[in-house]
Amino acid sequence: MSMTESQGPLPTAEAIAERLSARNKGDFLGFEVNEYAGCLPYELVKPYLKEGVTAEEWNTIRAPRDRESVLKRMQEYMPFAFEKANSQRGISANRSILHYVAWTWLAGDGALSEEIENMEHEFYGKPVLRKICERYGWDWKQWDNGELTNGEG
Repeated sequence: MSMTESQGPLPTAEAIAERLSARNKGDFLGFEVNEYAGCLPYELVKPYLKEGVTAEEWNTIRAPRDRESVLKRMQEYMPFAFEKANSQRGISANRSILHYVAWTWLAGDGALSEEIENMEHEFYGKPVLRKICERYGWDWKQWDNGELTNGEG
């Protein structure tokens, strides 16, 4: 599947706001839900913003939510995600997966989002990162050091 193909339609702003609300309580550090918030128009994200943030300020930092922009963010982040997995940085590696759960969902790939969320995050998430790369046609071998370890020994 090419990067521009979509498994399903892109979520509407209202659907993103619903997902943000539903997942907000379980994402204590906000790594997943911040990705949803960043794509919302001011009217829908205002309850989640710090008091005093104006619509004008929000519109200067709001992320584009078209598929190509989301996929670009995903691909640009992948070297960092593999760096954390390669160096066995458990919390950071898990945060990377949370970003990808959100990004794949935002890109219209809800089934992939659910699949990677439910995968075992063994080997610091490398199988998840590899699956994402394979799905979008990115060569994960350029970033992966080839070691599969859970940090024992």
